[in-house]
Amino acid sequence: MHNYRFKRQTSRIGVFAGVTADALRQTTPPVRADHISDRVWLDTSRVSDGFRGTSLQLSRNEVGWLRTGLRHVADDITRAEATGHIIVVIHALEIVEVDYLEAALAPAIAGWAALEFGFTNRPAEIRLDGQTNEYVVCWTG
Repeated sequence: MHNYRFKRQTSRIGVFAGVTADALRQTTPPVRADHISDRVWLDTSRVSDGFRGTSLQLSRNEVGWLRTGLRHVADDITRAEATGHIIVVIHALEIVEVDYLEAALAPAIAGWAALEFGFTNRPAEIRLDGQTNEYVVCWTG
């Protein structure tokens, strides 16, 4: 189990999100998990607050951003791991409400995966899209 903290400071905002997760390997597809790619799955069924230890109920958007981050690195995970199915189990999130954007979960889980599976993490920036007024993740490299 590893912890990864995504931190970025710009002239406009500071962003922070921490992820503690584990990768389970098994030969058969899991019964309860979100399908990310052919062999990668996401389990957010029991997530706790990484600071307080209390249970967290993730919003649909938060799970969506975690899925986005894992989808971005799913090919890297399957190249690095020969096991049949990999279930990424989110154990805890570290969220500071003042510096929290749900979009930060995507580069946080991608950074965790790079650490867990030993591939190069691709830098990411979070920007406010002027057209939609929503935050987007821009991957570089």
